[in-house]
Amino acid sequence: MRHDTCACAALIFAALALPACALATDGDVDTTFGVGGFAFMEGVDAPTPGIPRPLVQPDGKIVFCTSLLAAGSGLDFFIMRLDPDGSFDTTFNFDGKVTIDFDGGADECNNLALQDDGKIVAVGTSHGLDAISTTEFAAVRLNADGSLDATFGGGSGKTTVAFDLGGDDADSALAVAMQPDGKIVVAGSAHTDMNGSVIAVARLLTDGSRDTGFNASGRVTIPFDLPPPDASNASAFSVAIDDAARIVLAGQAVDAQLYYDCAFARLLPDGTLDDTFDADGRVTIPFHLGASNASGADQAILERDGKIVMAGFADAGSGSTTNMDVALARLQEDGSLDPAFGIGGRAVVPFDIGGNQNDFGWGVVEDEAGRLSVVGVAAFNGTSQGVIVARVRHDGTLDPGFGVLGKKSIAIDGDYAVATGVALQGTQIILAGQRWIGSGIDDFVARLEVDLLFADGFE
Repeated sequence: MRHDTCACAALIFAALALPACALATDGDVDTTFGVGGFAFMEGVDAPTPGIPRPLVQPDGKIVFCTSLLAAGSGLDFFIMRLDPDGSFDTTFNFDGKVTIDFDGGADECNNLALQDDGKIVAVGTSHGLDAISTTEFAAVRLNADGSLDATFGGGSGKTTVAFDLGGDDADSALAVAMQPDGKIVVAGSAHTDMNGSVIAVARLLTDGSRDTGFNASGRVTIPFDLPPPDASNASAFSVAIDDAARIVLAGQAVDAQLYYDCAFARLLPDGTLDDTFDADGRVTIPFHLGASNASGADQAILERDGKIVMAGFADAGSGSTTNMDVALARLQEDGSLDPAFGIGGRAVVPFDIGGNQNDFGWGVVEDEAGRLSVVGVAAFNGTSQGVIVARVRHDGTLDPGFGVLGKKSIAIDGDYAVATGVALQGTQIILAGQRWIGSGIDDFVARLEVDLLFADGFE
């Protein structure tokens, strides 16, 4: 007994002797990153509002994308890479920044994936000059040095995919994932001739051409057809590949009561719906907590055990007053809600800073301890918005060892700010987003502390 007591005292003494940075609370901004914990993309020709999502390479470098208002060509893909310390990586196109134009029209970059060989695939939407509303899936592949990959897209490094289902023919690529065989899966939405939309998925071969082994045309559309008269309105915001090479999609769809629900689909490798996933390959998860009863999945990931976790939003308001809260759900492999997570497979995390306000979860990542870090945005007074982060334990409850009882708001200079994506750099949390200052918008990346002394969860 005396030996155990001495050992415990020695451990406490050692902890007290650690430098202040080692005793930082989980969720504190890491001031050794960038300038004061942030890397701001100031003075880059006023990027437009977008959804920057960070991607961390095995060497710790951080890649993220957004859209840039470029003179003479409208919006362009804008891809940046930072060194692990938050400075621009000068080995990436000399200044850490790459601008990609497709056809001289508006091009919006929405997401990234990293190949095993270090090449970077970016996807989004291309809006040519020859049409008012028509848009197509757009993909570009860069070499590790930021140059266009001439082995992709017929030598141009770029390619587009059109679904052309009718209506305004507006197709939007919002997510991308790499298969182990190097094929590229791109997901989003395609408008239909009934003024609705369906989940749209394209699979590309390693050279950027469409994979004819995927539904013959390299394209698949997934209607949900929930409200009468069969006018599907659905979109995928996230895509992942599971260990069986099945394609997991998450987003939102309108249900029979005309409410937005979280929507999931799973495809077999050949592009057909997987009937072992809720019988028809499709699942909708309603929250229906109040007011508009709206909900949506902004990002979904596969946990190490194969379960699907989504982060998004759900309206918990009363009467006609909306009150969006950060929402999470976990699905088992068969598509059913996991009763071991939250309440019946669902969890809601209200921030409600300054009263009932709208909070949205836009990104989620799982750490080695099975905890989920969720980032997003919260309204502070009905008009201003700020960055929020929550950490949730494997059972769906808030982790009291993070921030204040599991939640953290991040102060960023400017009028308001949002966090749109999250990744891990080792054990540290990397988040990306945008801030507004007057009429200008700056993209940013930030790094948050994670205290390794108590990384086992025994806070």
